[in-house]
Amino acid sequence: MKSIRHLLATVLLGISAVASAAPIFVGQWDLYSGAYWMANPAPSVLSGQEAAALLFGGSASDYLISTIGPNVADINGKAWYDIYGYSSLRGEYAQDYKIDQNGNGFYDGWSDSSAMVKDHPYTGNDPYPFVNYAFRLQKDNAVPEPLSVGLLGVGLLGLALVRRRKR
Repeated sequence: MKSIRHLLATVLLGISAVASAAPIFVGQWDLYSGAYWMANPAPSVLSGQEAAALLFGGSASDYLISTIGPNVADINGKAWYDIYGYSSLRGEYAQDYKIDQNGNGFYDGWSDSSAMVKDHPYTGNDPYPFVNYAFRLQKDNAVPEPLSVGLLGVGLLGLALVRRRKR
């Protein structure tokens, strides 16, 4: 019975382990690395996470974005964006921020936003400030499927009861 309890405790500990995801720096791009805003077809409206997925693969939800630097400790969940028609609104917004006024996915309407478009070029004297840093979430542990875990638990409970009944 002690070995069954030990086995059951081990399984339950494994089930209770939550999948962790460690962010890994995968690359960077600057705000103006996309297509020219007057291009035909117009550039895409991209959130910071969508731009990272386009550049480095995977899906947008795989990424965390930062405007600070490539150090994991500096992830701030923001990206640099340019806003169609409003150079004064260019700045840092949430990594999943996106405005698409026409709903067509293209940077072609007033106040559309994108984290990767050549619009309102930087003319300052300081070093170029509009760099986005992408961190991909690397999944360390797989989360067990609930139905499979439940079936395993019921099976172990059945084994314990059968063993107990035999005694």
